[in-house]
Amino acid sequence: MKKVLWIASISVLFFLLYYLLIKPFEFEANLKARTLPGDLIETIRIWNRSLDSANIVEVDSFSRLKQTIVRGDRNYVYNWNFTVNENSYTKVNIKIAQPGRGFWNKILIPFTKQPIEADTEEIVREFYAIQKSHMEVTRVNMIGEVTLDSSFCVCKSIKTNQIEKANGMMKDYSILTEFIVHFKLEVEGPPLVKVVAWNHSEGSLTFDFCFPILRSDSLPVAESIFYQRIPQKRALKAEYYGNYITSDRAWYELIHYAEKNGYEINGFPIEYFYNNPNLGMNEIEWRADVYLPIK
Repeated sequence: MKKVLWIASISVLFFLLYYLLIKPFEFEANLKARTLPGDLIETIRIWNRSLDSANIVEVDSFSRLKQTIVRGDRNYVYNWNFTVNENSYTKVNIKIAQPGRGFWNKILIPFTKQPIEADTEEIVREFYAIQKSHMEVTRVNMIGEVTLDSSFCVCKSIKTNQIEKANGMMKDYSILTEFIVHFKLEVEGPPLVKVVAWNHSEGSLTFDFCFPILRSDSLPVAESIFYQRIPQKRALKAEYYGNYITSDRAWYELIHYAEKNGYEINGFPIEYFYNNPNLGMNEIEWRADVYLPIK
Protein backbone atom coordinates (compact mmCIF):
# COMPACT_ATOMS: atom_id res chain seq x y z
CA MET A 1 0.00 0.00 0.00
CA LYS A 2 2.82 2.36 0.92
CA LYS A 3 4.54 1.59 -2.38
CA VAL A 4 1.36 2.47 -4.29
CA LEU A 5 1.02 5.74 -2.39
CA TRP A 6 4.68 6.52 -3.00
CA ILE A 7 4.34 5.89 -6.76
CA ALA A 8 1.15 7.98 -6.86
CA SER A 9 2.85 10.84 -4.99
CA ILE A 10 5.83 10.79 -7.34
CA SER A 11 3.50 10.75 -10.36
CA VAL A 12 1.55 13.74 -9.03
CA LEU A 13 4.80 15.59 -8.32
CA PHE A 14 6.11 14.97 -11.85
CA PHE A 15 2.76 16.06 -13.31
CA LEU A 16 2.80 19.29 -11.29
CA LEU A 17 6.41 20.02 -12.28
CA TYR A 18 5.56 19.44 -15.95
CA TYR A 19 2.32 21.45 -15.75
CA LEU A 20 3.81 24.44 -13.95
CA LEU A 21 7.35 24.59 -15.30
CA ILE A 22 7.62 22.70 -18.60
CA LYS A 23 4.25 22.73 -20.40
CA PRO A 24 4.68 25.40 -23.13
CA PHE A 25 1.10 26.71 -23.14
CA GLU A 26 -1.66 27.53 -20.65
CA PHE A 27 -4.84 27.14 -22.68
CA GLU A 28 -6.01 25.45 -25.86
CA ALA A 29 -8.95 25.53 -28.24
CA ASN A 30 -10.22 23.14 -30.90
CA LEU A 31 -12.35 23.53 -34.01
CA LYS A 32 -13.09 21.66 -37.23
CA ALA A 33 -13.18 23.11 -40.74
CA ARG A 34 -14.44 21.62 -43.99
CA THR A 35 -11.36 22.63 -45.93
CA LEU A 36 -7.64 21.89 -46.10
CA PRO A 37 -4.80 23.28 -43.95
CA GLY A 38 -3.32 25.36 -46.80
CA ASP A 39 -6.62 27.17 -47.26
CA LEU A 40 -6.89 27.74 -43.50
CA ILE A 41 -3.36 29.11 -43.36
CA GLU A 42 -4.05 31.58 -46.17
CA THR A 43 -7.31 32.63 -44.47
CA ILE A 44 -5.35 33.24 -41.25
CA ARG A 45 -2.89 35.36 -43.23
CA ILE A 46 -5.71 37.47 -44.66
CA TRP A 47 -7.46 37.75 -41.27
CA ASN A 48 -4.13 38.62 -39.60
CA ARG A 49 -3.95 41.78 -41.70
CA SER A 50 -7.24 43.00 -40.24
CA LEU A 51 -5.99 42.72 -36.64
CA ASP A 52 -4.51 45.77 -34.95
CA SER A 53 -1.46 44.05 -33.49
CA ALA A 54 -0.77 40.60 -34.86
CA ASN A 55 2.02 38.89 -36.73
CA ILE A 56 2.56 35.56 -38.49
CA VAL A 57 5.87 34.38 -37.03
CA GLU A 58 6.33 31.03 -38.76
CA VAL A 59 4.54 28.58 -41.05
CA ASP A 60 5.69 24.97 -41.05
CA SER A 61 4.41 23.49 -44.32
CA PHE A 62 0.74 22.49 -43.95
CA SER A 63 1.08 21.33 -40.33
CA ARG A 64 1.63 24.33 -38.08
CA LEU A 65 1.45 28.11 -37.90
CA LYS A 66 2.77 30.38 -35.15
CA GLN A 67 1.08 33.75 -34.61
CA THR A 68 1.39 36.53 -32.05
CA ILE A 69 -1.69 38.54 -31.10
CA VAL A 70 -2.10 41.53 -28.78
CA ARG A 71 -5.41 42.23 -27.02
CA GLY A 72 -5.37 45.33 -24.84
CA ASP A 73 -2.18 45.07 -22.78
CA ARG A 74 -2.02 41.29 -23.11
CA ASN A 75 0.39 39.52 -25.48
CA TYR A 76 -0.35 36.02 -26.72
CA VAL A 77 1.40 33.36 -28.77
CA TYR A 78 -0.96 31.17 -30.81
CA ASN A 79 0.39 27.86 -32.10
CA TRP A 80 -2.05 26.50 -34.69
CA ASN A 81 -1.83 22.77 -35.50
CA PHE A 82 -3.66 21.20 -38.46
CA THR A 83 -4.60 17.55 -39.05
CA VAL A 84 -6.57 16.34 -42.09
CA ASN A 85 -8.90 13.37 -41.71
CA GLU A 86 -10.04 10.96 -44.42
CA ASN A 87 -13.03 13.13 -45.40
CA SER A 88 -10.80 16.17 -46.08
CA TYR A 89 -11.96 17.91 -42.90
CA THR A 90 -9.23 19.63 -40.93
CA LYS A 91 -9.00 19.37 -37.17
CA VAL A 92 -7.52 22.57 -35.77
CA ASN A 93 -5.86 22.59 -32.37
CA ILE A 94 -4.63 25.94 -31.03
CA LYS A 95 -2.24 26.08 -28.09
CA ILE A 96 -2.13 29.52 -26.48
CA ALA A 97 0.55 31.00 -24.23
CA GLN A 98 0.81 34.40 -22.55
CA PRO A 99 4.51 35.29 -22.15
CA GLY A 100 5.32 36.66 -18.70
CA ARG A 101 2.16 35.29 -17.12
CA GLY A 102 2.31 31.59 -17.92
CA PHE A 103 2.99 30.43 -14.34
CA TRP A 104 0.10 32.39 -12.83
CA ASN A 105 -2.27 31.38 -15.61
CA LYS A 106 -1.53 27.72 -14.92
CA ILE A 107 -2.23 28.16 -11.22
CA LEU A 108 -5.43 30.21 -11.60
CA ILE A 109 -7.13 28.73 -14.71
CA PRO A 110 -8.37 25.57 -12.91
CA PHE A 111 -10.17 27.76 -10.36
CA THR A 112 -11.12 31.07 -12.02
CA LYS A 113 -11.70 32.33 -15.55
CA GLN A 114 -8.66 34.27 -16.70
CA PRO A 115 -8.38 36.91 -19.48
CA ILE A 116 -6.49 34.41 -21.67
CA GLU A 117 -9.64 32.24 -21.76
CA ALA A 118 -12.04 35.09 -22.56
CA ASP A 119 -9.71 36.53 -25.19
CA THR A 120 -9.24 33.11 -26.81
CA GLU A 121 -12.99 32.53 -27.01
CA GLU A 122 -13.42 35.92 -28.72
CA ILE A 123 -10.49 35.45 -31.11
CA VAL A 124 -11.40 31.90 -32.13
CA ARG A 125 -15.05 32.89 -32.61
CA GLU A 126 -13.95 35.80 -34.81
CA PHE A 127 -11.73 33.58 -36.96
CA TYR A 128 -14.36 30.86 -37.23
CA ALA A 129 -16.92 33.39 -38.50
CA ILE A 130 -14.45 34.63 -41.15
CA GLN A 131 -13.60 31.08 -42.25
CA LYS A 132 -17.28 30.12 -42.42
CA SER A 133 -18.04 33.21 -44.52
CA HIS A 134 -15.13 32.34 -46.85
CA MET A 135 -16.47 28.83 -47.38
CA GLU A 136 -19.96 30.16 -48.14
CA VAL A 137 -18.73 32.28 -51.07
CA THR A 138 -16.19 29.89 -52.62
CA ARG A 139 -16.51 26.46 -54.20
CA VAL A 140 -14.07 23.99 -55.78
CA ASN A 141 -15.20 21.24 -58.16
CA MET A 142 -12.56 18.59 -58.81
CA ILE A 143 -12.53 17.43 -62.45
CA GLY A 144 -9.51 15.11 -62.42
CA GLU A 145 -6.89 14.26 -65.05
CA VAL A 146 -7.03 16.19 -68.34
CA THR A 147 -4.77 17.42 -71.13
CA LEU A 148 -4.01 21.13 -70.95
CA ASP A 149 -3.76 22.53 -74.49
CA SER A 150 -0.77 24.62 -75.51
CA SER A 151 -1.08 28.37 -75.92
CA PHE A 152 1.09 31.28 -77.04
CA CYS A 153 0.93 34.25 -74.67
CA VAL A 154 1.96 37.83 -74.07
CA CYS A 155 2.93 38.22 -70.41
CA LYS A 156 4.24 40.27 -67.52
CA SER A 157 6.13 38.76 -64.60
CA ILE A 158 4.93 39.61 -61.08
CA LYS A 159 6.55 38.87 -57.72
CA THR A 160 4.35 39.35 -54.67
CA ASN A 161 2.91 37.88 -51.50
CA GLN A 162 0.57 34.99 -52.18
CA ILE A 163 -2.46 36.86 -50.81
CA GLU A 164 -1.63 39.82 -53.10
CA LYS A 165 -1.86 37.77 -56.33
CA ALA A 166 -5.19 39.28 -57.42
CA ASN A 167 -3.95 42.82 -56.73
CA GLY A 168 -0.89 42.15 -58.90
CA MET A 169 -3.14 40.97 -61.72
CA MET A 170 -5.38 44.03 -61.44
CA LYS A 171 -2.37 46.36 -61.49
CA ASP A 172 -1.02 44.91 -64.73
CA TYR A 173 -4.35 44.12 -66.40
CA SER A 174 -4.62 47.55 -68.05
CA ILE A 175 -0.95 47.49 -69.14
CA LEU A 176 -1.41 44.23 -71.01
CA THR A 177 -4.82 45.05 -72.47
CA GLU A 178 -3.62 48.47 -73.70
CA PHE A 179 -0.58 46.81 -75.28
CA ILE A 180 -2.83 44.27 -77.03
CA VAL A 181 -5.26 46.91 -78.29
CA HIS A 182 -2.54 49.34 -79.37
CA PHE A 183 -0.71 46.74 -81.48
CA LYS A 184 -3.92 45.01 -82.63
CA LEU A 185 -2.97 41.61 -81.29
CA GLU A 186 -5.64 38.91 -81.55
CA VAL A 187 -6.63 37.43 -78.19
CA GLU A 188 -7.30 33.69 -78.24
CA GLY A 189 -8.54 32.94 -74.74
CA PRO A 190 -9.09 34.23 -71.20
CA PRO A 191 -6.28 35.76 -69.14
CA LEU A 192 -4.20 33.32 -67.18
CA VAL A 193 -1.70 33.05 -64.37
CA LYS A 194 1.25 30.68 -64.72
CA VAL A 195 2.96 30.25 -61.36
CA VAL A 196 6.75 30.24 -61.73
CA ALA A 197 7.83 29.99 -58.07
CA TRP A 198 5.80 29.40 -54.92
CA ASN A 199 6.87 29.14 -51.30
CA HIS A 200 3.78 28.32 -49.25
CA SER A 201 5.55 28.54 -45.89
CA GLU A 202 6.82 32.05 -46.64
CA GLY A 203 3.65 33.05 -48.50
CA SER A 204 5.71 34.28 -51.47
CA LEU A 205 4.83 33.96 -55.14
CA THR A 206 6.26 34.69 -58.58
CA PHE A 207 3.94 34.31 -61.56
CA ASP A 208 3.46 35.31 -65.16
CA PHE A 209 0.21 37.12 -65.87
CA CYS A 210 -0.64 36.44 -69.50
CA PHE A 211 -3.12 36.74 -72.35
CA PRO A 212 -3.17 33.97 -74.97
CA ILE A 213 -2.78 35.52 -78.43
CA LEU A 214 -2.49 34.45 -82.04
CA ARG A 215 1.20 34.27 -82.90
CA SER A 216 2.28 36.40 -85.86
CA ASP A 217 5.51 36.78 -87.81
CA SER A 218 6.20 40.22 -86.36
CA LEU A 219 5.54 40.81 -82.67
CA PRO A 220 5.89 44.23 -81.01
CA VAL A 221 8.43 44.71 -78.23
CA ALA A 222 8.00 46.66 -75.01
CA GLU A 223 9.90 46.89 -71.73
CA SER A 224 8.85 44.27 -69.12
CA ILE A 225 6.45 42.58 -71.57
CA PHE A 226 7.49 39.22 -73.04
CA TYR A 227 6.11 36.26 -74.99
CA GLN A 228 6.07 32.58 -74.12
CA ARG A 229 4.48 29.33 -75.23
CA ILE A 230 2.85 27.18 -72.61
CA PRO A 231 3.21 23.63 -73.95
CA GLN A 232 0.56 20.96 -73.93
CA LYS A 233 0.79 18.91 -70.76
CA ARG A 234 -0.98 16.41 -68.55
CA ALA A 235 -2.60 18.04 -65.56
CA LEU A 236 -5.16 17.71 -62.82
CA LYS A 237 -8.02 20.18 -63.23
CA ALA A 238 -10.37 21.87 -60.79
CA GLU A 239 -13.04 24.52 -61.27
CA TYR A 240 -12.93 27.35 -58.74
CA TYR A 241 -15.88 29.67 -58.05
CA GLY A 242 -15.45 32.73 -55.88
CA ASN A 243 -13.35 35.84 -55.40
CA TYR A 244 -10.09 35.53 -57.31
CA ILE A 245 -8.20 36.68 -54.19
CA THR A 246 -8.65 33.17 -52.80
CA SER A 247 -8.48 31.09 -55.97
CA ASP A 248 -5.41 29.42 -54.47
CA ARG A 249 -7.87 27.39 -52.42
CA ALA A 250 -8.07 25.21 -55.54
CA TRP A 251 -4.28 24.74 -55.46
CA TYR A 252 -4.50 23.00 -52.10
CA GLU A 253 -7.41 20.86 -53.24
CA LEU A 254 -5.42 19.77 -56.30
CA ILE A 255 -2.28 18.99 -54.27
CA HIS A 256 -4.35 16.97 -51.80
CA TYR A 257 -6.06 15.11 -54.65
CA ALA A 258 -2.71 14.35 -56.30
CA GLU A 259 -1.18 12.98 -53.09
CA LYS A 260 -4.29 10.99 -52.24
CA ASN A 261 -4.49 9.38 -55.69
CA GLY A 262 -0.81 8.70 -56.34
CA TYR A 263 -0.07 11.41 -58.94
CA GLU A 264 3.42 12.94 -59.17
CA ILE A 265 3.27 16.72 -59.39
CA ASN A 266 5.36 18.24 -62.20
CA GLY A 267 5.15 22.01 -61.88
CA PHE A 268 3.18 24.85 -60.36
CA PRO A 269 -0.50 25.78 -60.82
CA ILE A 270 -1.87 27.47 -63.94
CA GLU A 271 -5.15 29.42 -63.69
CA TYR A 272 -7.51 30.65 -66.42
CA PHE A 273 -9.93 33.44 -65.41
CA TYR A 274 -13.29 33.68 -67.16
CA ASN A 275 -14.89 36.71 -65.50
CA ASN A 276 -14.04 40.39 -65.13
CA PRO A 277 -14.60 41.43 -61.49
CA ASN A 278 -15.23 45.01 -62.64
CA LEU A 279 -18.49 44.00 -64.36
CA GLY A 280 -20.40 43.73 -61.08
CA MET A 281 -21.12 39.98 -61.03
CA ASN A 282 -21.71 38.24 -57.72
CA GLU A 283 -18.29 36.86 -56.77
CA ILE A 284 -19.65 33.34 -56.19
CA GLU A 285 -20.24 33.31 -59.98
CA TRP A 286 -16.63 34.16 -60.83
CA ARG A 287 -15.01 31.11 -62.39
CA ALA A 288 -11.43 30.04 -62.84
CA ASP A 289 -10.14 26.76 -64.27
CA VAL A 290 -7.10 25.68 -62.29
CA TYR A 291 -4.56 23.12 -63.50
CA LEU A 292 -1.77 21.33 -61.67
CA PRO A 293 0.82 19.73 -64.02
CA ILE A 294 1.59 16.05 -63.40
CA LYS A 295 4.07 13.52 -64.77
